Amino acid sequence: MVGPVLSYIGETRQALGPVQKAEADDKWRVGTDEQGIVWLVLDCPDSGTNTISEAVISELDAHIELLEQEEPTALVIRSAKQSGFATGADIKRFSDLNEESAADMLRRGHAVLDRLEALPFPTVAVVHGAALGAGFEIALACDHRIAIKGASFGFPEVRLGLHPGLGGTFRLTELIEPTEAMTLMLTGKSAHTMKAEKLGIADAVIEERHLGNALRDIAAKRFEKSPAGLKSRAVQTKPGRSLAARQMRKQTEEKAPKEHFPAPHGLIDLWEEHGGNREAMQTAEIASFARLLETDACRNLVRVFFLRQRLKTAARGDSEIHHVHVIGAGAMGADIAAWAAIQGAQVTLFDVENAQIGQAIGDARKTCAGAHLSSLETRDAMDRLMPDPKGVGVRQADLVIEAVPEKLELKTDVYESLSGLKDTAILVSNTSSLRLSRLALAAPDPERFAGLHFFNPVPKMQLVEVVRQDVT
Repeated sequence: MVGPVLSYIGETRQALGPVQKAEADDKWRVGTDEQGIVWLVLDCPDSGTNTISEAVISELDAHIELLEQEEPTALVIRSAKQSGFATGADIKRFSDLNEESAADMLRRGHAVLDRLEALPFPTVAVVHGAALGAGFEIALACDHRIAIKGASFGFPEVRLGLHPGLGGTFRLTELIEPTEAMTLMLTGKSAHTMKAEKLGIADAVIEERHLGNALRDIAAKRFEKSPAGLKSRAVQTKPGRSLAARQMRKQTEEKAPKEHFPAPHGLIDLWEEHGGNREAMQTAEIASFARLLETDACRNLVRVFFLRQRLKTAARGDSEIHHVHVIGAGAMGADIAAWAAIQGAQVTLFDVENAQIGQAIGDARKTCAGAHLSSLETRDAMDRLMPDPKGVGVRQADLVIEAVPEKLELKTDVYESLSGLKDTAILVSNTSSLRLSRLALAAPDPERFAGLHFFNPVPKMQLVEVVRQDVT
């Protein structure tokens, strides 16, 4: 039991130094420890997450002004929220901005982060959970980034029709191999713990309980950074960037045509033209971001973002689906079962081939790893996923998902063999091609039968079709 206990302590005890309780409207909490290290802890009130607003940046500026006078041994910036470091900028504010006001706001924000970067003592961002968008940009303005296991870093702005706007375009391409940096920004994907360390975003990945020692090493200036590699130096030249940019444009155009998605193409232009010239790239980043805010692509993608948030809010509460029984442990059924277990459902998995069930259980651990679950979260998900070679779980299931091969006779045989379903159970098929009205004829209760079509691969394609038939 020692391992799990230490793991639990390491993941849940969050060191916040000697910070004081903040005033009602304060976004930051501050304190100085016995080593002379100042802790600046972001804790936006009335929210379970931190959002980087103008007020957060303005208050950070006031703290930096005091720090310039005090000159502590080091500065630690981290989040007080269990959920993570920061989710990014306040997107609600975007609709109030035009190109001119956006550029003005960004220039003020850049000045604050430049000031943070210029502090004459070591600065370190301690990141647990996600550091996204403007939150990531604050971390990049620090000298060091320490990742607590499970941390991730990313720029999802491209999904809103934008690119980083608070210095991310030049700070990340200066920090790590530039084409790797561009890939992160162009795709909107996150670099999770070990990848973040491998890329050079995180200087170290540690357990929470080792944070004190790491900070003492940084304060004593015993922390060395790795030098830039040969490939990194090669693309700092204009010919090198132009060659890389041509390849990026071709790949980007295939997935996100410039006519409909100008942001990634604007980012490529920005880097090709100004990469290696920080001052020019900073000016161009601000102007480009401000222009993109007024594009149809940005407006529509921001609208989609809020629609998704509204759907998530509407989905809160008890679905009354606690037990899921999956029939068919092939590629789709295995993924559906694993994903349902990760989401918190009790899952029973049936297949006529025991070997298929065994492989599905083994693959579920890979799915947990791909979802970046901690060891405890993986253990809990695997405990919820139960092999069921006799199919007895169907009797307790609230939702029965049929995921056998696309053969009408096979599916109807499965439905006709079902017995003992609860009166309230819902039976669904993962079919993508067969007529539900024909399948419904074999269902125990056609009124409680529908289509539930997942896309392949289930853990990556976060989309599902709920399809009714005539009598659903």
